[in-house]
Amino acid sequence: MSRLKDPGFSLLEVVVAIAVFSLGALATLNVLGQSGRNAEVDEARVIAGVVAENRIAEVMAMSRPPPMGVTQGTETALARDWDWEMQVGPSPEPRILRVEVRVREAGRNHVLAEFSSFRSAR
Repeated sequence: MSRLKDPGFSLLEVVVAIAVFSLGALATLNVLGQSGRNAEVDEARVIAGVVAENRIAEVMAMSRPPPMGVTQGTETALARDWDWEMQVGPSPEPRILRVEVRVREAGRNHVLAEFSSFRSAR
């Protein structure tokens, strides 16, 4: 009577399988974490863009042209504070003003949105 070899896995095979699975799981967790961080940055950029567009829309709706120079302020959007800076200056055409708006998250230096537009100087 011949004896068959035990068909189970050896300890070494089990350890290697666990190591391979662990590496795959860590890579997956890293990708998911990075995806979450990217979503936060994208959300901040979208909100900053809305704040910048609001500033431009207000300038366009004014009956008189805005004063030349730099204006700064803070606006709250979606329960977060945003620092904005608006620069109004001349354009190559004397009858037209150039309006530039930059928006940062309050207390931070990195510009998240920057829009520019032109409006009548009259």
